[in-house]
Amino acid sequence: MIVVGGIPMDIGIIGTGNMGTMLAETLVTSRAVPEERLFVTNRNLQKAERIRQAYTSINVTPDVSRLARRCDLIFICVRPPQFPALLQTIQPFLQANDTVVSITSPVTLEQLQSLAPCKTVRAVPSITNRSHTGASLITYGNGWSTIEQEDFESWMGQFSVPQIVSEETIRASSDIVSCGPAFFGFLLEEMTSAAARKTELTEKQAERLAEEMIIGMGTLFSKRLYNLQTLQEKVKVPGGVTGIGLEVLKQTEGVFDELFTATHEKFAEDQRMLKDKFDHLD
Repeated sequence: MIVVGGIPMDIGIIGTGNMGTMLAETLVTSRAVPEERLFVTNRNLQKAERIRQAYTSINVTPDVSRLARRCDLIFICVRPPQFPALLQTIQPFLQANDTVVSITSPVTLEQLQSLAPCKTVRAVPSITNRSHTGASLITYGNGWSTIEQEDFESWMGQFSVPQIVSEETIRASSDIVSCGPAFFGFLLEEMTSAAARKTELTEKQAERLAEEMIIGMGTLFSKRLYNLQTLQEKVKVPGGVTGIGLEVLKQTEGVFDELFTATHEKFAEDQRMLKDKFDHLD
């Protein structure tokens, strides 16, 4: 858990959708935060209460203002369009020694700092953090000392592998780290469905084999036994089946170029929308 000057910090999460809920579960199961020091809230409080059903000592706070007043470090896990108005709502309750954390990439640190009179940081999580593994993407706002950054990264390191990224690379980094599990989950599902259609394997059997394969492959990478290139070289043998399969897959070359183009277009659209909302706050 984060401790400042020997005093444990209270951690808040605003927004308990998919990522907010995952983050709450991860903070508790990794013991980065004791349950009694975690505060959550949501527009629909029933969603927040569902987390407390599993972790009974978590605090469900009735509104964002009370959470901002109570907590020292606040994760904002709402959708981008809700960000400007939410920041404006909690602004009066933030203290200079608080920290506001955005988990969404389109909100710039400049926008965050314009309404948060405290330290700010973007920390984009990944669903892989739920197993206390995988990267998280960190971009610091102004006012962080080297020691403060080291302390924050050490704390994040209890459930992830923090990676420092720039504003310029946050979207591409998020596509790999945060969206990547969904992208590759889709590709694996395509593979297992094809196996069930074309062979005697059932879909359930194919899914189990694929799951064990991806777990094993991840372990190879985590132990630094192979990288992407050497892994292919070790599996592929001259004249073998793997090479034939790779030739088929080469027909998909360029598809990820299209993917990055599409995600960056959506990113730019979200940033234009956010700029308009920030510019027109009362």
